[in-house]
Formats: sequence, structure tokens, C-alpha cells
Amino acid sequence: QLLTFAWPMLWQSSLLIVVVFALDLLLARKIRASVRYALWLVVLVKLLLPPTLALPSGPAWWLFHAQPPTKEPAFNHYVVTYDASAPAMNFVPSAVLPPPPPPLSGAGWTLVVFVTVSVGLLLWLIVRWWQVARMVRRAKSLEAHSDVLASARVLAKRRFAVRLKTVEGRMSPAVCGWFRPVILLPRELVETLSPGQFRAVLLHELFHLRRGDVWVNCAQALLQIVYWWHPLLWLANARIRQAREEAV
Repeated sequence: QLLTFAWPMLWQSSLLIVVVFALDLLLARKIRASVRYALWLVVLVKLLLPPTLALPSGPAWWLFHAQPPTKEPAFNHYVVTYDASAPAMNFVPSAVLPPPPPPLSGAGWTLVVFVTVSVGLLLWLIVRWWQVARMVRRAKSLEAHSDVLASARVLAKRRFAVRLKTVEGRMSPAVCGWFRPVILLPRELVETLSPGQFRAVLLHELFHLRRGDVWVNCAQALLQIVYWWHPLLWLANARIRQAREEAV
């Protein structure tokens, strides 16, 4: 079933990625970045849908799947004789032997490799999540710029609270957290930005939150784990992240 699902999903999604990539290049200077970003999100939607409704990932499989055949009724066996003598019971049942263990086929090994790599990527994602969560906990709150953050929230129409923290080292400004978002800024960048530049950086990150980009990025990571064997998906995810930054 895995191979039956993988092949049509591979060629259908590859064709879609090629078409979207061509449109992205041709219309790069003619349409807004948010429109190109929406086109790339169609690829993610395709990966969430089955290539056909008859596959196990489709609803039709579970709603209209053929029921297993019912068990055949048991029949009584009779011995019919035409004389007065009792029938000779010469039938000796053969010994019931357990079947030998089946060897793992090529499709089975494919499934083992698929699951092993997916589990490894998932563990790596969990490790990275734990590292980011630890960095957020160790970051220092930036209370001195709370008024700038408040004005930026009004401009970005962000109603929910957002925390602002600084970290040591070199990194780009980033948004972390799904339910309690935090804007992380490197301390050196905060010290060198003018008030207008600082507000522009905050607006950029707040618009990421307003658009739900954190959730889309998480979906990208999970889909990449499932479809790690899809070479064009790595290219599509890179283009999606670039178009997302341009749109914001």
C-alpha cells in the first residue's frame, strides 16, 4: 500500500511543483509576493490530499471499503454405506505444522527504510525544538522597548500578547512559540538599530504571527518528515520560506 500511494503522489506533486515554480519565475515582478506565496501553499495542500480516493489515506477507503468475506458455514460429513458392515475408518488426519516465517520482501524493506528515516528526522525535530525552547527560557526580557512593541502591535492589528526577549550571539530575528509567542532578537542588533528600524523589525515578526506563519512552518516540517524521499519537496519548502519572507 505504501508503494501504491507513493508513486502517484510523487509524479502528481512533482508536476504541480514544476508548474508553480515556473509561474513563480515568470510572474515574480508582475504579481505580489503574497500571491506567489499562496500558489506555493497549494503544494502543501496537495501533499495532504491523496492522489485518488481509493487509497487508504482517502475517506472513500474507510467509507466504502469492501467488507471481508464471511466465514463459510460448516458442513457435516457423512459416510454412506449399503451393507450392514460398519465403514472402515482408514482416514488419518495429517499433522498440523506451523507455517514457516515469511521472508521480508523488497516492499517490506522499503517500508523499514521509510519508517526508520522518518523516525530519525522526527527525533531530530524534537531535539531542535528542545534547543529552541531552552534558548527562549534563557533569553532576557526586553522591558525597555515595551512601548515600541505596543505601538507595533496596534499597527499589525495583533490583539494577543507577545513577549519580547534578547539573546546573545548571532542570529536573525525570529518568532518562537505557538500559543505563547516570543520575538527573539540578538542583543547586538537591538543596540545598533534606530527606533524606526527597530519598529520595522517588530512589525515584520508581528505580521508573521498575524498570518499564522508559525503554524505553516510547522506543517512544512512535518510534511518534510513524511515525504523526505521527495526530492522536489525540499526545493518547494525552500521557495515557500523565501516567498513567505518576501510577502511579509
